[in-house]
Amino acid sequence: MDRLDEGMLLEEQGDLEGARAAFVAAARSEDPEMVVMALFSLGQLSEADGDAVGAEDAYRKAVACGHPSHSAAAAFNLGVLLQELDDPDGAVASYQVAIDSGDADHAPRAAFNLGGLLRDRGDVDGALAAFQITIDSGDPVGAPVAAMELAQLLQQQGDTEGARKAFQFAIGSADEEFARYAMVRLKALDRPPGK
Repeated sequence: MDRLDEGMLLEEQGDLEGARAAFVAAARSEDPEMVVMALFSLGQLSEADGDAVGAEDAYRKAVACGHPSHSAAAAFNLGVLLQELDDPDGAVASYQVAIDSGDADHAPRAAFNLGGLLRDRGDVDGALAAFQITIDSGDPVGAPVAAMELAQLLQQQGDTEGARKAFQFAIGSADEEFARYAMVRLKALDRPPGK
């Protein structure tokens, strides 16, 4: 059993200090994949244990490894952590790293979170672009939700036709309840004012 597996086992058994020591040891490995996985695991452990500083440090080191998938996951988690720590600029940068990775799982999720963050900061154009990245990914869960967000933003901007197209995309969701909600929103969009 390698130190990474040992750390995961110890964490599962509730021995957080033992797990932390095993992850730190695994991060000293000469195997690049083990290093990034150990750092990522250390970040998750630290975050779960309430150690935001340790989590941020571990995630940053995992991102710096440049692994195609594990670094993208670390960048996504770092973005979420920084957003929770009220560091929106850091979160934007971390989400962008995950997006730029092109990772099929984390890039669309990062784009969605980035869209919400930019929308809340008043950057409508940036939010529209970020939500579109998630839609274009074809992610079966994230793309329809991003389409709803996009539709609502476009509707607020007076782009009824763009909003209509985005609502129609969301109607194609595999989640029937969500698809019905999108249909209701589309019908409301087409309803004349005052009706």
